[in-house]
Amino acid sequence: MSVNLTAEMKNALDAALDDGCPVICSSVESDGYPTMSFYGSAHVHDLETIGIWVRDPEAGFLKRIKLHNKVTLLYRNSKQKQIWLFQGQAHIAESDEDQSRIYLESHPGEQERDPDRLGKAVRVRVDRVTSYGKVLMER
Repeated sequence: MSVNLTAEMKNALDAALDDGCPVICSSVESDGYPTMSFYGSAHVHDLETIGIWVRDPEAGFLKRIKLHNKVTLLYRNSKQKQIWLFQGQAHIAESDEDQSRIYLESHPGEQERDPDRLGKAVRVRVDRVTSYGKVLMER
């Protein structure tokens, strides 16, 4: 089995903010405790990657993934009966092209909140996707 994010997942994540279902991301603090944040910018970047635009370049999330890059993203839309846990490894996007593409792929409302593109793009290479406790795909 391999990771191949679907069109259904792409469409759901693209509409997540408008549907009132922003993605929740869990990452690990330096003391080992997990913390969670909402990311309305989370979207399917390619078949194996979720992109996130982090508006604050000093955000704790960016610091946490440098220490512990394993993250879990939760998408839940109860009206559509869709729930996915995306587990993977997060890294700040290196290239200017990736930074720009992830920003432009993000929800327009997120772009409006950072019109000067002061934030940072993050790539989450997805290792496993589960739904209702069942593994749908994994590396």
